[in-house]
Amino acid sequence: MSSDDASRRGLASPPCYAAEFPGYFGDASLAPEVVARLNALLEAERAGAKVLRLLARELPDDAPARALLESVCDDEGDNAVALYRTIRRLGAEASAVTGAFVEKTLAIEGLEARLRFVNTGQQWVVRKIDELLPLVHDGEARAMLDAMRQSHRDNIAACDAFLATVHR
Repeated sequence: MSSDDASRRGLASPPCYAAEFPGYFGDASLAPEVVARLNALLEAERAGAKVLRLLARELPDDAPARALLESVCDDEGDNAVALYRTIRRLGAEASAVTGAFVEKTLAIEGLEARLRFVNTGQQWVVRKIDELLPLVHDGEARAMLDAMRQSHRDNIAACDAFLATVHR
């Protein structure tokens, strides 16, 4: 039956309630609190990548810790890019700030103590993602945050394994 036939017979489609469900038609605007939390994570990831790059450069090329630091640095950088793209895709302004984690880490003496502090920072990110996930309704953003959380858990385990081999 054509739409003209349906009109003539008095048939109509039921009302559409899609407007009552934000994001249903691609309206992916974010609450200011979610934007602030995503940007805090972005700033932390930038800081993590920067400090890990600096720490890795202090070590000889063949040092076992250098490969670990470079790997974790790569993950931090990838996470920062993913966060930036997600924030922009969702129509929000992404922060250009790098968090204070760099200075805090460099103020600590010794690679082992610094790496333990980096792990504390990684654990902070996992906690912040756990708190944020219930507020994020965009499926793609949730998947990115889940992957980011897993990369931090993997890196925490890798750093813990390395630190277990370090003699005090």
